[in-house]
Amino acid sequence: MNINFTELTRNKMGAVVQIYAEGYVGEDVRSILNPRLGDLTQWSGSGFFIKTDYGDGIIITNAHVAKNAKSLEIMTMLTSEETFQVENVGFVKNLEPDIAVLKLKKGELERLKIIAKKEIPYLSLRENEKITRGTEIKAIGYPMGMTEPNITGGEITNFISGDRFAAEKYVTDAAINPGNSGGPALDEDGLVVGINTSVYQEADNIGFVTPYMFIKSILKNIFENNSICFSDIGGSFQKNSQDASVALKMPAIQGIIVSSVDKDGFLASAKVKEEDVILSLNDQQIDRHGIFISEDHYHRRNIFDTFKLIPIGEEVHMEVWRNAKKIQLSSVTSSSIKKKIESKPIIKERNFIDVWGMTIQVLSYEILESFSAVDIFSFYDIIKRYNENRERLIVTHIEKESPAYDQQWVSGEVIKLVNGVEIKDLEHLLSVLNDTSDEYKFKTETGTLGYFKKGKLSKSIKLLNPTKFLK
Repeated sequence: MNINFTELTRNKMGAVVQIYAEGYVGEDVRSILNPRLGDLTQWSGSGFFIKTDYGDGIIITNAHVAKNAKSLEIMTMLTSEETFQVENVGFVKNLEPDIAVLKLKKGELERLKIIAKKEIPYLSLRENEKITRGTEIKAIGYPMGMTEPNITGGEITNFISGDRFAAEKYVTDAAINPGNSGGPALDEDGLVVGINTSVYQEADNIGFVTPYMFIKSILKNIFENNSICFSDIGGSFQKNSQDASVALKMPAIQGIIVSSVDKDGFLASAKVKEEDVILSLNDQQIDRHGIFISEDHYHRRNIFDTFKLIPIGEEVHMEVWRNAKKIQLSSVTSSSIKKKIESKPIIKERNFIDVWGMTIQVLSYEILESFSAVDIFSFYDIIKRYNENRERLIVTHIEKESPAYDQQWVSGEVIKLVNGVEIKDLEHLLSVLNDTSDEYKFKTETGTLGYFKKGKLSKSIKLLNPTKFLK
């Protein structure tokens, strides 16, 4: 069996590509707070051609391989050392799950077919979800800059459950090293079990694989729903307990208690209320921890893991305990509601304004994390006024010997008013600063004042992007 598995894997190597990327890789604190400091650099990863109903030339890889690339090329064992240009079709921005979909650019697929020694051996996804500990896999990729594919063997050794904001992962002892990211993990039938994603640095032989079910889901959402999101349940829960179940007049400790319901989310559309208890989802019973009850305990799957994999727009049925009785509720799935403060891991989305020595950006999770690392007092001050449903403009850098510096402004200030006008967003601030006024009075949420003159500006005020300053 092992010999056949090895031969089968070798036959699949032609579907695995090496990805060459040039772009912005840094997520360091300095370049997030001062976007002029980014570096243009190069890196590599792996990917693989996937068999789909959405056309040829589609490649799967990790989002962290492609997300901030300015240009992407691939090389395959089907040719000698030819490179082919690819484009980013879509990727999961927060890397949960860590998946990107690429496609050969126009004309490149035809060029590959002409040059290739044989047809592209497109890989297919596994259909049976019941992967168990001990499932044998082969991981293929291009680690450590190797120019030919590397094959390592191992097993699925464990599972890591996800939550509302994180996706579940498979654990493997197959060696995964830098550069392997994005390559396929194959089972003994040559089917894709998942994407080789990362390794736990402080342990031996613990790697992580993004499950194949997410690939199937993101392909459907991108090509059929024009969305790179996954279904979001639209609320939070707490586990049930003996005392809670008695108070709620339940006959048994079962189901999870709804602790919050997002406005306009799935739970709200299904008329679910706070303090309801969700007993089952699509006829699958749920225990008090939010885990699906099954006779086949090959691994625990919770309500978040399952819900993410339901296609957007599909109807979901629930049995709910309310007012000492069971009721039936249903609605169609939707993606998460966009918040005003969110993650901005993509450099092209990080517009900013430089004016009077201040770098002003839209507050994001990355900026929050950066302040927590370099200025804990500013971080706590921002958190005190934190509201994810209100966009806020924050000063992330002060240039020395500038008008703002002379008035003792510091990074971390949040712009509230300019000439008495409440500022809504970055574009609104730009329009206010480009009116006919010559003097501007700034006021921040902490009450700090600033008085600035347009005549002291050496250039016009406009939206900037970090990509302009990459070196």
